[in-house]
Amino acid sequence: MAKSIFCFFALFLFSTSFVSANETIYKEGKTNLGESSFNYTVFSANSNARRIEVVHTKNRYSGALAEMSFRERHLQIFAMVAVLMKESCLTGVSSLGDIHISRDPEREEDPDVSHPKFFIWKYVCK
Repeated sequence: MAKSIFCFFALFLFSTSFVSANETIYKEGKTNLGESSFNYTVFSANSNARRIEVVHTKNRYSGALAEMSFRERHLQIFAMVAVLMKESCLTGVSSLGDIHISRDPEREEDPDVSHPKFFIWKYVCK
């Protein structure tokens, strides 16, 4: 329980460190990928600059995502986030910026089947 509270607090501090004073919430929602659900928020700094934060809602993945390798799970979530980004831009995405994830699938392991916990991506709409 203490670990969960610590992880939530650390995630909160990490995600709020990216919030800029000139950003507003453009869109919020919940989406599913298989049996796993995610909360997402799209922030807008101006008419075209955006940042999306996607957070897995549970401690562990379940279903097909839990059975995938960490790398493959990351790629599936990456694709889901790309669709959410595209949907937040009326005329499409023109450029991609920084990406922040809770754990790097190319360099780290995920024995608890719990990552990525969060996925943050900056981008610009056309």
